[in-house]
Amino acid sequence: MSTSLEPYRAVDEAAAWIDRSARVRWDVSGPDAAKFLHNVTTNDVKRLATGRGCEAFVTSLQGKTLAYVAIVARSEGFLLRADAGGLDLARAHLQKYGVFDDVTMEDVSATTVEYHVAGPRAAEWLERAGGSAPEAGDPASTATRAGDVDVLCIRESPTGRPGFTLIAPAADAPALIEMMKNADLAELTAEDFEALRIEAGTPVFGREVTEKNLPQEIARDDRAISFVKGCYLGQETVARLDALGHVNKILKGLRFAPGDPTPSLGAALEADGKAVGTVSSAAFSPGWGAAVGLGIVRVAHAEPGTSLVWRRPEDGATFPASVADPPMLPPRS
Repeated sequence: MSTSLEPYRAVDEAAAWIDRSARVRWDVSGPDAAKFLHNVTTNDVKRLATGRGCEAFVTSLQGKTLAYVAIVARSEGFLLRADAGGLDLARAHLQKYGVFDDVTMEDVSATTVEYHVAGPRAAEWLERAGGSAPEAGDPASTATRAGDVDVLCIRESPTGRPGFTLIAPAADAPALIEMMKNADLAELTAEDFEALRIEAGTPVFGREVTEKNLPQEIARDDRAISFVKGCYLGQETVARLDALGHVNKILKGLRFAPGDPTPSLGAALEADGKAVGTVSSAAFSPGWGAAVGLGIVRVAHAEPGTSLVWRRPEDGATFPASVADPPMLPPRS
């Protein structure tokens, strides 16, 4: 399937929605919930006030990335979210260290749904539905109602455009979907969302983020890593790398030429005939009229505007690529 022009445009001009219920959602509660999450992630969870949130990495003892998560503080505990399959590597790690604290971790993925509404009119739609938006700043959250449905509303922007994520009981999914369709919100396909999140530079576990990565290689330091919070599992490696000043490779945006094919995932990025990185995600962008991508690139070749080539695996053909800093939002026509 290809990117749909009208839903893609709606994210820039009105509002569109997508079902992201395949993501993983855990309720983390108990007297030691904040302490536990603080000690197993890279961000300062103890300082999160109710209604506020953060991104974070779950790191191994060696400082490698086991998960990339979004955390929301609620009055009854925390909601931990990740990409589909994004907690598979971290599950045993979290359960192992959870036994030392008074904490309960419940996988609520099957009993809840998750929808994202993005675009400049997303807030207007929420208000018409009777809901209240969270306070300003990503990610903020609030418990509210949309129509007759109780939802947790999270302000976040995985597409690089303003938006809200709604978490609700699975039994209320039909009512929420009907509400969005009756409001004439455009529905994004997975392909539409992929193009939008690549333009935004939003990483996905298993693509941009893998167990081979050090957290700083994902270029989310300001959102996902606290360098002053004190000890946590894997902290020594992260702190040592920060003291050294930089990583050897880093996540960057990639622009490709109009008319050229969309690179396959894992395609090699080269400079002067030498491999300098790989394409982790790529999709056709209607806004740019060409493919865009994300990739892990050696720092020496990561300056915006650096010219590279990507090599097609099946026949060795090469095509131009240009390094860019996300977000890579196209100019509005």
